[in-house]
Formats: sequence, C-alpha cells, structure tokens
Amino acid sequence: MINNKITVKPDIAFLEDLLEDVANGSYKIPEFQREFIWTSSKMLQLFDSILRGYPIGSLLFWKAEGVYKTDDEIGPYIIKKKTDDFKYILDGFQRISTLFGVLINPKNFDEEKNPKKLSDFLVFFDVEENSFIKTKKNFAVELYRIYDNRELFTYLREIDKAQISENDKNIYIDRLRNLHDTLHKYKVPYVEIKGSDINSAVDIFERVNSAGTKISKDYILSALSYVKSNTNFKLIDSINIFLNTLDKYNFENLKRDTVLNCISNAKGKIYFDVKNEDELLTEDLESFIDAAYIHITKSVNFLYRKLLVIDIHLLPYPSQLIFISEYFRLNPEPTFDQFKSLENWFWVTTYSNYFTLYSLSQQRSAYKVFRDFIDGESTDGIYKVNSDMNFNTAKYPNKLNFTGVRPKALQLFYLKSIVDGNDVQEKEGIKEFFIYSKKDRKPSNIILRLSSEFEENKDKKQIDNFITTSQYDVLEKHFITKEMVDLYKQNKIDDFLLKREEYLKLKERQFVENLGIRYTE
Repeated sequence: MINNKITVKPDIAFLEDLLEDVANGSYKIPEFQREFIWTSSKMLQLFDSILRGYPIGSLLFWKAEGVYKTDDEIGPYIIKKKTDDFKYILDGFQRISTLFGVLINPKNFDEEKNPKKLSDFLVFFDVEENSFIKTKKNFAVELYRIYDNRELFTYLREIDKAQISENDKNIYIDRLRNLHDTLHKYKVPYVEIKGSDINSAVDIFERVNSAGTKISKDYILSALSYVKSNTNFKLIDSINIFLNTLDKYNFENLKRDTVLNCISNAKGKIYFDVKNEDELLTEDLESFIDAAYIHITKSVNFLYRKLLVIDIHLLPYPSQLIFISEYFRLNPEPTFDQFKSLENWFWVTTYSNYFTLYSLSQQRSAYKVFRDFIDGESTDGIYKVNSDMNFNTAKYPNKLNFTGVRPKALQLFYLKSIVDGNDVQEKEGIKEFFIYSKKDRKPSNIILRLSSEFEENKDKKQIDNFITTSQYDVLEKHFITKEMVDLYKQNKIDDFLLKREEYLKLKERQFVENLGIRYTE
C-alpha cells in the first residue's frame, strides 16, 4: 500500500544559503550518522571540484514525522540554535561538514567551537598555483577569508601592497575574486523527503537521485538499529573500528557490504537472499555483530597466512571470504586435515570460475553443499550440476594485475611457490621487478618478491644481481632454471622470457590438473 504522506522534492540551493541554514540550525545530524572521516586530500578535492565547476553530488535531507537524537557538532563548530522547522541530513554529512568547517570564519561564529578541530578544517588557497593546500605559505590564504567579503577586501589590499609585478598582482586578484564569486554562486542539488520511515526515505533517494549515489547497507542498518534501540551503538563506527584491526593483514579496505554479508549468513540466511536491511536487526545486535567479527577475522587470517592472500586486492572472489567466514563460525577450531580441505576448496573455486558459473538457484545449492562440507557430510564442498561435470580454467593471462580473477590466481600460485610453507609476516607486501621493460606486464617478465626480503639486504633490489647470484633452489621458486640464467647472462632476453613463460605454464598446469581442473592456455 502506497503511503500518500510521503513527498519527494528534488531542488537546488546556493551554497551560501545552505551554509547560512546550517548555522541557523535548519539542518541536524542524527546521532546514527557516521562520524566525520574525510581525509585532507578528500577535502581539497571537494574545493577543487567546486572551483572547476564540477558537480559534488546530491544531498539528501529528511523532514521526519518523528524526532531523533541529534549531534550538534558540524565541522569544528557546535550548532546550538534551535528551530522547529529543521531537516535531518541523511546523505552528504561529510561534504556539508567540510564546506561549513572550512568556509565559516571562526571570528564571526559566536557560538561554541572545538579548538582542537579548527586546524583540521583549515584549508588555504594557493594564489600562485591557483590550487588548494593544507599548509601555510607565501600567497596562500585561508579559504574562509576569501569567502568572507570583508576579509577578502582586506587581503586584496595586502596583495596590492605586495612586492610583486603588476601583472602578478592582476592575476592574483582575478583568481581571488573568481574563487569568491564561484563559492557564493555555486549551486548544490538536493532531495528533500517528507514523511515516511528511514528505510523508505533511503529507498526513495536511491531511485530519484540522478547522480546514482548509493547509500551503503551498513548505513541503513546503523540508522534502523539506532532508531529502534535505546543504545548508542553505531554499526558504522563499529565497522570502521573493525576494519582498522584488519590493517595488519592489508585487509582494511575490505568492502563494508562484504562484512554485512558475513553477518547475514550468521543470521541463518544466505546473504544474497537478504532483501531488507532490517532483516538483520536483533535485540542484541551489538554482541551479535562483535561475535561475527571473530569469525570474519579468523577467515582473513586464514586467507592471509595459509593462502597468501596478503592484500585484499588479491582476493579472487568476495564470496570466498563470506563462505570461509561461515566455516569458522560453525567450526571455530578446524583440525589439520580440515584446514587442508578448506585450502583445496579455495584453490578449486579460484581456478574453476566457480562463483561466476552458476545461476541464483545453483548458488543456493552450492552454499548448501558447502554447509554439508562444514558438517563433514561432503568431502570437498564443491557443487556440481551433474557428477560428470568438468571445470576449466580461464585462459592464461596476458598481463599480471589485480583486475581479474585469473591474474590473481596466478599471483597467488606464484606466492605459494616462493613462500613454500613458511610463516608470513604481518603487513607483508608484494614487490614487482621487471626483467626487461616496465611496459610489458606479461607474467614471464615480472618477478614477484616479498617486501620483507629487502629489510635484510638492499642489494636484493637489483634484478640483475638477483638472477645472476642467487642459489638455483631460490630461483626455482621464481620459475627460473639454470638454462634461463645462462640465456640471461648471454643477454638473450627474448629467449629467457619465452622459456620462463613455458616453465610457468608447466608448473601451474601441474598444480591445476592435480585439483581436477582442465588447464586452458
């Protein structure tokens, strides 16, 4: 049934009017909103976009029927002014905080300020370079001085008295006036929603926003849980803190929706069958989420240490982490043999294009087989449509990068060879060394090394030294034979690369066929 009380109004506001309304308390920050997290580079980029006349995205305001707790701090300022006619900021808080915090003159703001944050919102305009910076220098002026009419007039007089050429004076003055006018005349699109609950408000925004702004699931769930509970638990902040703990595995950029999908499974539903975020709500959401973080962390640790996924960008499929997370939820302490079986499952699903082969109903079947695998009722956890079904690899990659599953698979196989069962340090990284040309990203032209190697010996960075002086058992792990070393010493690079490509394919073929998968060159 359609709620006739809901109204949606797309509109445009001048930036100066928007900031004045913020100062007057016309916009409130609901407490379930995420905290300010923008970096300096994001702040500078925002003002660069405005100067260039680029769009900065639509904002979402909500005129709610109910009343929710609010946070009075926007940027470094505390907005104490009250009005009955106010709206909640649902999307755009980071942008509004940046604009208000940077452009409002602290001398003219009579209400409370957070002195520790004033410097965080200090942005300078470099008049010489016509750009924005975070540090003071000659001919760099605070943005709020350019935005403020009186302050700008004072600064223009300073420029006029400066010991520089008349031509430079004219250029600087034109740049300052242009930026001033641009800031005051800049228009910001927004969507105002009246009535409805927050779930409907978010759904409406996603449908009408022409910029295609996507509000993340964790934001919606955080809002819903905060509104429906009496606690101050914020899922958004909780996920931020959790992702920071994954930094030692280089997984801090794990997608937030992947985290939520792991949590969905823990609710007893397959993650792709969860249609509405409020299906995840529970009376004890905070402790439920904290418990989920434990098995997600175990999954990441397993991927990092056992399968050499030493960076989130190396993970072939997010679904692999989601499935493995469920494994550790139901079987927190696997045996040695169970670990080996799980490793085999990972390699098979990686090389067989497993998560792209099946329809939605078949994916449900694959998930059921995996659950049987956890319970010990399936030997390998691999679902096949019929018993004689064969898996094939995608063709051998022409380039080594992070943009496809097949190149990631080859890199993981390479790392498996050089690590050879040894422990992996925390915050390990991959170093690429090119044998011939950096423009050629063919696998045969790239030697992968672990960053920890160079903490011991800086000379190892020299590719020529590595190939000509390393022991043959070390080179073998990098798919370099004695024959190839001889070719390299004779400067027969093309022959070297050809032989190495053949050898790489041979070793990978042996590994893949041992998994029961057909190898495709």
